[in-house]
Amino acid sequence: MLTYFGLLIIILTIVAMIKKIESRLVLIAAGFIMAVAALAPMAAFNGLTKGMTESNLICNICSVMAFAFVMKYTGCDLHLSNAVAKPLRKVSFILVPGATFVTFFVNISLPSAAGVAAAVGSVIIPLLMRMGVHPAMAGAAVLMGTYGSILSPGLPHNPFVAEIATRVLQRDVPVMEVITRHSMASSTTVIVSGLLLWGVSIFLKEGKGYTSPTAAQEENFKVNPFYAVIPIVPVAMLITGALFPEQLPALAALRVEHTMLFGAALGLVATRKNPMDGSRQFFAGLGKGYADIMGIVIAAAVFVAGMKATGVVDAGINLMKTSEDAATLAALLGPWAMAVVCGSGNAATIAFNEAVTVSAPAFGVDVIDMGALATLAGCIGRCMSPIAGVTFVCAGLCGANPMELVKRTCLPCLVGLVVGYAMLIGF
Repeated sequence: MLTYFGLLIIILTIVAMIKKIESRLVLIAAGFIMAVAALAPMAAFNGLTKGMTESNLICNICSVMAFAFVMKYTGCDLHLSNAVAKPLRKVSFILVPGATFVTFFVNISLPSAAGVAAAVGSVIIPLLMRMGVHPAMAGAAVLMGTYGSILSPGLPHNPFVAEIATRVLQRDVPVMEVITRHSMASSTTVIVSGLLLWGVSIFLKEGKGYTSPTAAQEENFKVNPFYAVIPIVPVAMLITGALFPEQLPALAALRVEHTMLFGAALGLVATRKNPMDGSRQFFAGLGKGYADIMGIVIAAAVFVAGMKATGVVDAGINLMKTSEDAATLAALLGPWAMAVVCGSGNAATIAFNEAVTVSAPAFGVDVIDMGALATLAGCIGRCMSPIAGVTFVCAGLCGANPMELVKRTCLPCLVGLVVGYAMLIGF
């Protein structure tokens, strides 16, 4: 009966999140209700403590958010956005996939989906519309690329999967190992999705012919190449150190938070912005990262603790042990569905990884591959959600209904999901 009660609470939790009730409140409340029902309230409290003190997650996530705040303050993010948008003028025949790939690339350095949609979309969407692309297709092209953060150490799921893998494999698993493992699958997925969206634009005849009211306007923004490179520097340092640990031991020894601090300092020095204001922005970003992103991790930890107390997690794991396909399909469909209906896959993906991915070896699946699959599914699901914040940003920039954007990204997203599954798990 306790397990059935836990299932009921989980269903009510999903309903509450679909109704857009604050997800952290819902997860914490549900976790405590289940723990109290199981006469184990301390399980929920211990889950809270565990979530609040995940040191690697705090360092990675908060430092990246702090760096993003400084990049916005210095204006380096706009220089990067404009720099990568200019080449699109010379390849007008592939404007749609080009916009997707550009957004994906920038999102690696600036891992906020809504933030990169605003920074890149404000430049690229008007550009595409001036060059004849239908407004909804222009917005969809940017939306389709807003999961480039999957290749960033600042995406909360990457360090979270690394943390889980460290526990399961009983060795130190750095976040760059997780990213390297799924980088080929993630990159292939966006290439396939971008090209399919291009096909959709050709089929709908939306790749050219639109006359923009602002067609006569020209971009006056002057890109400073040095400023444009600065947002890429921290990620480049991490990748270089991971690829050449013996040749460049100093770079290999740097952690995510070290490179983000260096990048923020470089941005302030290069742009000669007020260092006091830059410091305030850096620490405001730290706080924002803990409140908004770590808050989800903490709430999910309480929720999972409640599920474990009622026996739901053990029952689900025992069921999945009978079939490897059941486990991997759950990793694919669960976070994807929650991202579509809730507009964010963060809570569902983190909860799934904490509850199920830790038992991946029992299913005959590699723990990093399973965690990466859940992460990819949640990210792609957000790109086809009509209620996601990033969808509203893109829709606002192109002046279209959010549903019109999702209609265009739906097929490319679904095919990309299948491609990601095949490359990470196989059929």
